[in-house]
Amino acid sequence: MLSEIPRFNAAQRYGWALLAVGILFALLGAGFVILAPRTLGYLGTALWTTAAGFLSSGIFSVARSRLLDAEIDGRERPAVIPESSAATVTTSPAWRAAAARGLSRLRVWRQDPEWLAGWPPALVAMAFGISALVGVRAVWRLPSEPAFAAITLQVTGAMLILAAFPLLVLERLYATISTEWLPEAPQLDRLLRLPLAACIALAVARILMSVGLAWAIQIEHVVGLVIFIVALELIVRCAAVLFIPFAPIERRQSLADSSLAGGLLRLRVPNLTRINVAVRRQLGIDLSRSWALAFIQKAALPVLIGIGLLAWAVSGVTALSINERGIYERFGVPVTVFGPGLHPHLPWPLGRIRPVEIGVVHLLPVEFLLPGGANAEKSSSVGAGEEAPPVAAEDPAPASADRLWTGDHPFEGSYIIASAEHGKQSFQLVDIDMAVIYRVGLSERAARDAAYRVTDVDELIQALSGQLLVRYFTSNTLLDLLGKSRETFSQQFQSVLQAQLDRFSTGIEVIGVSVEAIHPPPGAARAYHGVQAAEIRANTLISTRRGLAIRSLMEAHMTVAERRNEGHAVAAERIGEAQSQSTVFAGDRQAYAQAGHSFLLERWLAALTKGLGQSDVVLIDHRLNGQSISALDLRNLRGLSTNDVPAEPSPNNATPDEEP
Repeated sequence: MLSEIPRFNAAQRYGWALLAVGILFALLGAGFVILAPRTLGYLGTALWTTAAGFLSSGIFSVARSRLLDAEIDGRERPAVIPESSAATVTTSPAWRAAAARGLSRLRVWRQDPEWLAGWPPALVAMAFGISALVGVRAVWRLPSEPAFAAITLQVTGAMLILAAFPLLVLERLYATISTEWLPEAPQLDRLLRLPLAACIALAVARILMSVGLAWAIQIEHVVGLVIFIVALELIVRCAAVLFIPFAPIERRQSLADSSLAGGLLRLRVPNLTRINVAVRRQLGIDLSRSWALAFIQKAALPVLIGIGLLAWAVSGVTALSINERGIYERFGVPVTVFGPGLHPHLPWPLGRIRPVEIGVVHLLPVEFLLPGGANAEKSSSVGAGEEAPPVAAEDPAPASADRLWTGDHPFEGSYIIASAEHGKQSFQLVDIDMAVIYRVGLSERAARDAAYRVTDVDELIQALSGQLLVRYFTSNTLLDLLGKSRETFSQQFQSVLQAQLDRFSTGIEVIGVSVEAIHPPPGAARAYHGVQAAEIRANTLISTRRGLAIRSLMEAHMTVAERRNEGHAVAAERIGEAQSQSTVFAGDRQAYAQAGHSFLLERWLAALTKGLGQSDVVLIDHRLNGQSISALDLRNLRGLSTNDVPAEPSPNNATPDEEP
């Protein structure tokens, strides 16, 4: 009888409470993963794995409660409506009949407690396990977060510690529940330890990061790795239901469990007897009678000792890559330098190889400390650090391409430089962005010097470069520095820096010096641009005035030339006219001398013809008045017009002055 089993009697008390807690954990996990993935993302995925256990256990408790109610009421398990009867009941189309049959099956399954305790708990647990796997992978692949203030990290750590208290109370609550009343209580106890441990570990990581320990970020990665393994174990346990038949409903319980999560806050040696009992109960296999396991148990110690000796012997073989070489130390004394390849030697600690680079080129920006402290993060415009992601042609330029000196750049350094203003000595500021390209020398001596004489190559080059820049800027003015060739400056700086490194026997070879920018400080950008603009405007105004003056001069030359040419033309015309008149006058004199009165008459007639050509002439026929003499009427010779002449002239119109 199910009423005699305690787990069925207590199922109604625990069922809906388990479902409520599971839904709450699922919603909190989704909120953490979506809203604050970097800070609380791992905690959200841990809550998802715990929600899988609570929801699966809640479904089992609801199923037990319904089975108990059905037994008390004396009801039998509802049967599925046969397809033949369903087909005879309805005359609807095929798709509508199929939909009706599907809905009827779902309705019956929903009312069937044994079906509710079958596949749904495993599927729900597997779904949340897969969500936890995807969430951990997404949080792991997030880019590095910006540096938060110390107070923000400390507040976050305190909130995580406070969040651990309700989880601890809930874990202790289910740890005290008997398996007779709730068989899934130990499983929930183990799964609750995962978010509890995640809260504590993430809080410790945040507090350590607030004091400047950057390596504490690895604690978060470890938490993510543990959650990933627990979620994977949860999925495997739920997937096993595909290959194992369901246990009787009296002994059936949730598969959402994790042995790894159970050992997070309660470390202990695995109990082989308990494992044997669990395997025999679940799979029916007795591990105590297995000769293979007995052989493994007897041979474990010799095999482990042999593996340890082999591992110690393998420490005497070192493989160096193509960009590495190693200084072999025998009993602590350097003996030789090995090149790339596989090299046998005495095992550790009798012999060891100290690796040294060969041919690896480093680009070191000459960076400077920021106000944040000695360990403040620095960036460089010369491409040092992580590789920049590819940028499309139409995308905005990345931050590494910023070469404008109108904005502040934390990787640039400011130096005082000599200046002269109004005949007096003064000082100015100049910023420089440069990088040193170096590598470890290729000789054995350079490798030994780099390994034993230098602790931090970057810090040494930074210090020497700063000293050389100070010395250089104190001996040059700003105009000389801006007008000097960068190639010449780079060569001089490289030779002096190499001499300093050789003096300290560092074994470092400077390949080149990259100078990106030398300019006044960004604060003087507006004034500097104003000076440049004023100079440009002055030069433009001078050029404009010079053009106007040249134009006016050319116009004056053109005017003078035109007037001079006009004067020459007028003079030539008048001289020609005078000469022609003189020639005509001389000809008239000769003609008069030869012809006398005839010439004058001819000239008079020519003048008369010319004058008559411009006047109206009236010819009076002699037959009009009966006279036989032709006459010219010269009256009003210039005053008359054709309109004044009578239409029918008469002989009386002749005047007494008419001449034959």
